[in-house]
Amino acid sequence: MRKLFHHLKLKTKLIILICFVFALAVIAENIYIIRIVNNQYYNNASQHVANVADLIATSPEIIDSIEHPTPQNLARIQTYTEQARRLSQVEFITIFDMNGMRFSHPDKDKIGKMIVGGDGEQALKGQSYISTAKGTLGVSIRAFRPIYASDNTQIGALMVGQTVNKIEHLASRTSQPILFTLVISLIVAVALALWFSKSIKTILLGLEPFEMVKLFEERDAIIRTVKEGIIVINRDSQITQINDEAIRILRIKQRKETIIDRDVRQIIPNTRLQDVMLSGESEYDREQNINGIVILTSRTPLFVNGELIGAIASFRDMTEIRQLAENLTGVNRYADALRSQSHEFNNKLHVIYGLAFNDNNHELIDYLEKLMGTQAQESEQISQSIQDPIIAGFLNSKFSRARELGVTLDFYTQGQLHSIGDSSTAHKLVTILGNLIDNGLDAVQFLDHKHITIKLEIDDHNFIIEVKDNGQGIAKEHSQQIFTKGYSTKGDNRGFGLYLVLASVDELNGHIELRESDTQGACFTVLIPLYSIYQEYNDA
Repeated sequence: MRKLFHHLKLKTKLIILICFVFALAVIAENIYIIRIVNNQYYNNASQHVANVADLIATSPEIIDSIEHPTPQNLARIQTYTEQARRLSQVEFITIFDMNGMRFSHPDKDKIGKMIVGGDGEQALKGQSYISTAKGTLGVSIRAFRPIYASDNTQIGALMVGQTVNKIEHLASRTSQPILFTLVISLIVAVALALWFSKSIKTILLGLEPFEMVKLFEERDAIIRTVKEGIIVINRDSQITQINDEAIRILRIKQRKETIIDRDVRQIIPNTRLQDVMLSGESEYDREQNINGIVILTSRTPLFVNGELIGAIASFRDMTEIRQLAENLTGVNRYADALRSQSHEFNNKLHVIYGLAFNDNNHELIDYLEKLMGTQAQESEQISQSIQDPIIAGFLNSKFSRARELGVTLDFYTQGQLHSIGDSSTAHKLVTILGNLIDNGLDAVQFLDHKHITIKLEIDDHNFIIEVKDNGQGIAKEHSQQIFTKGYSTKGDNRGFGLYLVLASVDELNGHIELRESDTQGACFTVLIPLYSIYQEYNDA
């Protein structure tokens, strides 16, 4: 039931709520008012019958007729009481003697008979009182008064009564207008509920409350999960929204709960967010230094129905952006490879120049033959199996880097890797090869005998890469975490290489495996389906 009510429309909820409240009010007020009206009528009726009884009990004509109960006088008692009953609008007036026998009654057949109800005995003992009892006409309110002769001797008593049915009838007639007013009020309340719900729906852009809740929950989820820092301010420059990423990037020490509703200038002293809001002009991709942190930010004023309500800023840490850009594009690796080749080339040019300057022609020829033979052998070995120019050139540069570091780099291939049409795929393979080879170079840099082996195998379905070294290997306690972003045993600002390798492998639908090599170092094996490498396989 609660779930059903939760999904009802706002208009329906308001109508149900107002009808329920008014129904309770109608019932409660009706009971209360009718009770008051009934009590008032009972009190009035009691006072009225008491007044009538007082008048008749002291009437000289009644007293004289009772003292001399001749047939003529008894008939006069009946006539007198009936006239008094009609004039006073009571139900009955009964006069009886000291034995309880009636002298008068609205029903003539009951004259001469004993009174009933069981509440008349005290009146024959000289007491005046009011009681409620059931008589011949039904339950009634009855006022009893003793009747005294001129010598102050009690000669009888009388009772004046009003039936309860008549009192309730009069009370109900009085309550009907009240009930009618309450019903009219209920109809007006429902009409107001319809108008009020329509006004609220207009304010809420036609959304139901549960839709608004869902919308805000989705907005908060989006703001929490985006990688950009987000800050929103209102027209008073107070922060109305800030996500966890913004707190992390700006290194804000206050808790989020204490930041909301604070002036943005108290949290970020040199922010331009309020300036953008006041100018109404957006700023995109602006670098800004905030407390020594360089961010790339965009700021935009917020308008709703043409009215300025605040401003929003989204930003990223420039250090992270540059690092990500360099890792993704392979700039660092390409630049390092070119630097190694340039350095090696310059060294060889210096050797050649020295031998030529000193006229050591024989040694010069031997050096050139050896140099050309070694490089030609390496280039020939790579070009036979790797026909993609990006990957082939990259592997050649790694041979130069290895020679520069004094590392023996063995290269084995099987099969052929044809040219890759998609450059982004080639860069993913460069990311994989480059990081694995660089990790191997780092692992053997302090060894006397430095050795890295690269095996590339291309069959009909897969491209298999194996890189192993003779370093210290990777401890088992680290093997499950080395692919985690930022995790490294080599110091701060490291731990991105293997994370990018895993990301590239996943994007190419492959998998990677780490095991201990036969030379006690680490051995990484990567298997990538060829259909993920060649565009024609994807098209097929």
